[in-house]
Amino acid sequence: MGRYIKDTPRLTVKFFDGDSEEKLFEISNRTWMDVGEMFTDHNVTELIRQTIQDENLPENVIVLVSGEYHLQ
Repeated sequence: MGRYIKDTPRLTVKFFDGDSEEKLFEISNRTWMDVGEMFTDHNVTELIRQTIQDENLPENVIVLVSGEYHLQ
């Protein structure tokens, strides 16, 4: 049996509309050490406000971290 490996230790943080599940945006090239700062109330609020116009702000936001692995 093979094993799963990833090409890079970098992670991607993805922001979704919690109601429609539409991807709003993503931030790539994060490490496991700095990914936690993306989950603070302040940072989520500022990132959403900077990316989306105020009149279109989603009611709910889902933030996920993903890493890509492939079978070797």
